[in-house]
Amino acid sequence: MKIMIVENDTEFRENLATRLRREGLSVFESDNLDEAHKFIIKNKLQTIVLGLSGFGRNSLSFMKNITTIVPDLKIILITRHNTIPLSIEAMNLGACAEVPVPVDIAVLIKTLRSADNRYRG
Repeated sequence: MKIMIVENDTEFRENLATRLRREGLSVFESDNLDEAHKFIIKNKLQTIVLGLSGFGRNSLSFMKNITTIVPDLKIILITRHNTIPLSIEAMNLGACAEVPVPVDIAVLIKTLRSADNRYRG
């Protein structure tokens, strides 16, 4: 399974990517919404993990734009206590799941696999 982590906290993103790679996933990373947008389209990714806290309301614009182009894109949110209102808006825009920080890697893997099965099914 190929996924992209879109998160502006470099240490958090790299740590999460390393943990997911250890689980056998092919992981791409970005700390920039515009670059992520281009990469997702070019590489036909179907699942992303989006960190909300660093991008704020820009993450909602990103979601609106990318899901117009890639309507089957599965977006899993990484949420922190300060992003609850933003998370609610993101879920209303079509995010398929959210995983709170600190991230339980087993829960994230299960959520990613569930999203992938919905895409394939």
